[in-house]
Amino acid sequence: MNVLKSTSFLLFSITFTWSSYGMTTLSAKEVKVQAAKEAKAIEVEASLSDDHPAIEEGVTCADCHEIKLDAKTTATQVWLTGEYLGFAKNEGAMKNEKVKEEIVKAMGGKKKSGTCVLGTCINNTPTTTTSEFTLNPDTMTLHGIHEKGTAKLLHIKQNPRVSLDWHKEFTDWGLILCIQFTGRAELIEGTDPEFEKIMIDCIPYEKSAKQRKITLDQARTMSKQMMLITRIVVDEATITNMQFRKEGYRPWQRWTREMAK
Repeated sequence: MNVLKSTSFLLFSITFTWSSYGMTTLSAKEVKVQAAKEAKAIEVEASLSDDHPAIEEGVTCADCHEIKLDAKTTATQVWLTGEYLGFAKNEGAMKNEKVKEEIVKAMGGKKKSGTCVLGTCINNTPTTTTSEFTLNPDTMTLHGIHEKGTAKLLHIKQNPRVSLDWHKEFTDWGLILCIQFTGRAELIEGTDPEFEKIMIDCIPYEKSAKQRKITLDQARTMSKQMMLITRIVVDEATITNMQFRKEGYRPWQRWTREMAK
């Protein structure tokens, strides 16, 4: 990692700082923050050089460096905008609003839950969990209601960046339909007025109440006591639908919040 040579001893040099009162030891968190400020950006293919300073277990390049990714040549970018499957460069892409419509059509909107795979990460260790989520098309947010104390919620408290996948059962290459969401998650407590509002407006809790033979009021009260709502603000959503080709579009389309502004 030649680009890192200028930061060779960076972590060592900032582990201790001199003051008028003598030498003060920085915490591991302070060291990481300082390193992130001074470390240079590196390519995604970069590897650790022999003269790189020692780092603690679990620390990755991304903790200190900006990782540069060549978005023009990655496979996903080629599928989205490159010359691929008979499409010329930038041909066959949907407008942002059209992509949103297709996402809502596939997954459903309010009061429609879908079984998803939620990816969370803590201490550089990822975990995936099967969870039910509902998409609110008005705000492009995903909502799930989950029992307190689960690993995924503990992860989110420490690291709100998440990825979520919804897909139709695979039966044939020509019928592939799936959506990958990335965004920021937050946990809503039962004491928050938004909790009940989201349940009533978005989450299909009525079916569960009927199955458990309890009233809707009882269902909401129990949920407030035992559950948290996970709300994911979607930054980006990539849908794969092989049927798009019939309409002259690429099978891979992407919605972004930035473009929706």
